[in-house]
Amino acid sequence: MNTPRLTPEFQEWILNNIPLLQQMQLQFDDFDRGILTMSCPLEPNINDKGTGFGGSIGALATICGWTYTMIHAKTVLDEPEAMIVDQTMKFHAPVTGHFTATCTATIPDDFQERLQEGRNGKLDVEIEIHSNGVLTATYQGFYIARKRT
Repeated sequence: MNTPRLTPEFQEWILNNIPLLQQMQLQFDDFDRGILTMSCPLEPNINDKGTGFGGSIGALATICGWTYTMIHAKTVLDEPEAMIVDQTMKFHAPVTGHFTATCTATIPDDFQERLQEGRNGKLDVEIEIHSNGVLTATYQGFYIARKRT
């Protein structure tokens, strides 16, 4: 098993294959000690009230969880795919500036084993969205990973 890594090649692949993320001006900030951080500027993600558009906030959380799942699936599989199965999101305060998603998860003991056996690896992620030092949203997602078909 390899160490989970967010490589520049994978970042480029994501941006080239999900055009929405380029429009959002998504940034890959960091992946360290099992914590993934991604962010977006407010300007291309603004709503009619001058705050962050809920769809953009949700998209950032969703792609952050998906990327986290893929990073861990790539430790076992050369060509994995991941998909979201279920999610909930709660909005706590308006996004008033640059906003950041921070993703964490406890990797289940059988995640890699399931992938090696050709079964779905299952992962629950927790994501917090912050803007200007304020917790603006929380997200829980359930993702699966498997060998690309």
